[in-house]
Amino acid sequence: MPLPPGGAALSMTIPPVGLDGIRVTPNRGLSRDEQIWHFRSALNVAALNCQGPIWGQIATEYNKFIVIHKAILSKTSKAVDREYVARYPGQNGLRVRDTRMTDLYNYFALPPVRAQYCDMALRKLTEANTVPTGALPEYAIGGLADIDRVFVNFYDAYVKYERDLADWNMKYAPKPVYAPIPVGPTTSPANPG
Repeated sequence: MPLPPGGAALSMTIPPVGLDGIRVTPNRGLSRDEQIWHFRSALNVAALNCQGPIWGQIATEYNKFIVIHKAILSKTSKAVDREYVARYPGQNGLRVRDTRMTDLYNYFALPPVRAQYCDMALRKLTEANTVPTGALPEYAIGGLADIDRVFVNFYDAYVKYERDLADWNMKYAPKPVYAPIPVGPTTSPANPG
């Protein structure tokens, strides 16, 4: 019997594939500044969740990243705030942004991809810390795509697991036993006549 990839749950909600054939994740359809901020968010989640001897260096690298790129990150955060306020007139755009950021942090904390995600985050942090500040935006956009690919690959593997499981169930799963429907007198509703 097929098992879910990465020890994932037996049932999960998987982001759909868009009309363009690309899986719709929280990192799709973003402005330039949002992409940079999502990259920073991905690295922040890694600094919080990737611990131990293999990934312990991530927190140190993340702290360097924040210091090295402080000015561009501050400017980017303010720009994203302005985008949300403009995008959600009459609403609390900053609250909407906070909610989306919580959802994004949860997305990056998906347990079945932790090892691949932490490996990628460490690589991206190490590289980002050597990128000149002026080049960070372009690097961050590509880096976000690389990090998101870890999740997309997992979701694609999960969809394959679901197909494989359906095939396996058709071939090998026990067939349900149906009880016969009792046949006997039927009663008609009273005629209100």
